[in-house]
Amino acid sequence: MRLTSSFLSDYRAVGRPTAQLERVLAVGRAFLTVTGFVAIYLDPTEPARLREVTYAVLLAYALYSLAVLAYVHTATRLTPRHGLVLHGLDILWTSALTFVSEGPVSPFFLFFLFVVLAAAYRWGFRETAATAAITAAVFLIETAIAAAGPWSSTWFAPDGLELNRTILRVAYLLLTGVLLGYLAEQEKQSSAELAAIADATRQPRVRLGLGGSVAAVARGLVSIFDAAAAAVVVHDHETRRTLLWQLDPAPNRADPPRVRRLELDARQQAVWLFPDQGRAWHAAPTESAGTAAVRMVEPGVWPLMRGQLQVPPGLLAARPCRTVTAVNIGLAGEWEGRLYLFDIADPGSLERRLHFLEALADHVTPALTNVFLLRRLRARAGAAERARVARELHDGAIQSLFGIDMKIEAMRRQSQRAPTAIEDELADIQDLVRREVLALRELMQALRPIELDTADQLPDVLAGLVERFRRDTGISARFVSTGGPVVLHPARALEVVRIVQEALANVRKHSRARNVLVLLAGDHGTCRLVVEDDGCGFEFEGRLSRQELDERRMGPAIIKERARIADAELAVDSTPGAGARVELVLSEESHA
Repeated sequence: MRLTSSFLSDYRAVGRPTAQLERVLAVGRAFLTVTGFVAIYLDPTEPARLREVTYAVLLAYALYSLAVLAYVHTATRLTPRHGLVLHGLDILWTSALTFVSEGPVSPFFLFFLFVVLAAAYRWGFRETAATAAITAAVFLIETAIAAAGPWSSTWFAPDGLELNRTILRVAYLLLTGVLLGYLAEQEKQSSAELAAIADATRQPRVRLGLGGSVAAVARGLVSIFDAAAAAVVVHDHETRRTLLWQLDPAPNRADPPRVRRLELDARQQAVWLFPDQGRAWHAAPTESAGTAAVRMVEPGVWPLMRGQLQVPPGLLAARPCRTVTAVNIGLAGEWEGRLYLFDIADPGSLERRLHFLEALADHVTPALTNVFLLRRLRARAGAAERARVARELHDGAIQSLFGIDMKIEAMRRQSQRAPTAIEDELADIQDLVRREVLALRELMQALRPIELDTADQLPDVLAGLVERFRRDTGISARFVSTGGPVVLHPARALEVVRIVQEALANVRKHSRARNVLVLLAGDHGTCRLVVEDDGCGFEFEGRLSRQELDERRMGPAIIKERARIADAELAVDSTPGAGARVELVLSEESHA
């Protein structure tokens, strides 16, 4: 495992403020100086060489420590450059103090450890190890100066230079520096991970909705892992809908990634949510088609487990890549999903990255679940409110209009001796009331939620809709279902129902038709819907596709929009004065 890594470097850079760091170190520096004076007071025999000079240097260092302490507590702004300068001064002061006081056997050797500890507190492994190497070099230079020449007898005991003691002190410095640097590196990396997780957890917001929240989380992960692209797939167990958000890099790297949202059928769902072997994993496709060398997180174990993974060819075809990293998310029984990162940078620290990705998923999943369930709750509340409005219209406005219609009919029968003009006026009022009753009923049908769990229910729902239209309007309406079973996603089947509702409403309002036929046919992997009447037709003659209707700005606008949502091919045949025919063709989903 690497001791240093560029992973989460942006979050490492926003760690503790420089002012906080330097204030803590200034207090530590002052405390170290005080302990130095206490040590001299308790053992006045130390230092034995250049005692006056040592006292003077130690006093100057004490004044320097107090000055730095006052400065860092009063300065309005401190930068990392201040920390670097203070670190260099600490090395110089410690070198001078140890040099004038016994050199290699100085009682102030502990000051070197403070310098190493300060490097670990400020930075990470590299800086701490470099500081340990510098202090060890200073110590060796002092030892060499002390051992050379005729003055060596004033530096060492009568026995001379103790090589073992020198080696142990150098090793002590280096080992302490490496250990403190490693611990500092891990602490700063852990702090960066916590900051990144907190940032990702803040991304899902109710106002963004599920799609916006998913895209925000994916953008954050693309930035954290420096990935080429990302994709998030979510499957709703209740509605059985599967949505895919793909994030592709923008032409300008400075711009945020582009987001595309797709709804997947059952076959595509099997491609993106194929069975895997772990919560988080990293795979590199091999030359063998459909296989990839995978390393995955095993619960409770830090080293990654190695193995082979069968990757659907459709996934690699949809997103060619050198590596793919994924983590599973979701709440059992409610929704499941998977987040993909393609071609992440610097996979050398893969263990830490995958464990971090797993931890991030643990924190992000509840936030996304809240948004997901709130969206479902709002949909249910909206459906319940529409049902309530429909009931109130039925029990209130429609019943009142029926009462008015009955009273008008009674007045017409009692007014045989009334002038013809009054009877005609009453007939017009009665006709207007009846039309408003039909309009309100259509509004009620549009407001009421349609119970359509599977496409198998579609023929029965359409048959009931057509029969209700026949009873309410008196227009001869017939529904015919032919061919095999219709295989559509429930969301697309619901759009078919809404299209038939809108087509029948147009027949009643505009066509003056006497007969209507609604045909539903499923055959050869397609579903065909036809609504045909013998009314006045549209203002054009012939057959036009949806694109041609849009270019001419003709045709039923709501039906065109719903056909686009359902991904259906739309064509309209019109013969002015003889009738119209609306035809939609939808590709059926696979049973897989």
